[in-house]
Amino acid sequence: MKNPVLYYFDGQGRGEVIRWMLAACGLDFEEVLLTSREQYLKMVADGLFLYQQVPMLEIDDMRLVQCGAILRYLARKGNLYGDDAKEQAMIDMYTDGAQDMFNSSLGIPFQSTENAKDDMWKKVKEKLFGRYFPVFEKALQNCKNSCLVGARQSMADVLLTAALTSFQARQHDILDGYPNLQKWFDEQKKIEWISKFLAPGSKRKPLPDDKYVDTVNTVLNFQLGL
Repeated sequence: MKNPVLYYFDGQGRGEVIRWMLAACGLDFEEVLLTSREQYLKMVADGLFLYQQVPMLEIDDMRLVQCGAILRYLARKGNLYGDDAKEQAMIDMYTDGAQDMFNSSLGIPFQSTENAKDDMWKKVKEKLFGRYFPVFEKALQNCKNSCLVGARQSMADVLLTAALTSFQARQHDILDGYPNLQKWFDEQKKIEWISKFLAPGSKRKPLPDDKYVDTVNTVLNFQLGL
């Protein structure tokens, strides 16, 4: 069977949660990294990217764009989407919340100065502490088997773990004051596939640096904040 291929940049951005989900499904995958405007325009001309956008995932003889569509396909494929419609609705709700959290920080490296980056991170944390973390802290009070929904790991657990991993890389004590979230996060990191994905040498990406920002701006020809 042909390995899935992820088309994106060499950095976290919107492609990172897809990498996490591929790992959760136990799927080895390859990456085509966008590095130049000419490369991107040729791929667009060749019809690779519906809506002319990335990330794009080649899998099972399909070319999928739109993160939500990709994530739900992988969730179904990897048995990470609950047992019934009610569980799926809850998984979608928590997944969208975790993805909104993660996406709120994507513009930080694209700020023009270090002060501007610090200011945006402060605004992101206001959202985390005021809107998102309290929801997950409460949801995890009565969770079963360290799962947000149902009795086994789901897409919601994967995306929340991905988001918290990125936030903790920015600030190691980000979960201080949220004991349920901290305990749950520690338990997630002990899961075999997550422990392996967090280890050096995996296809997980570090926080974006200046090179990533320059590449995105060059390829897309404007600041998109992916």
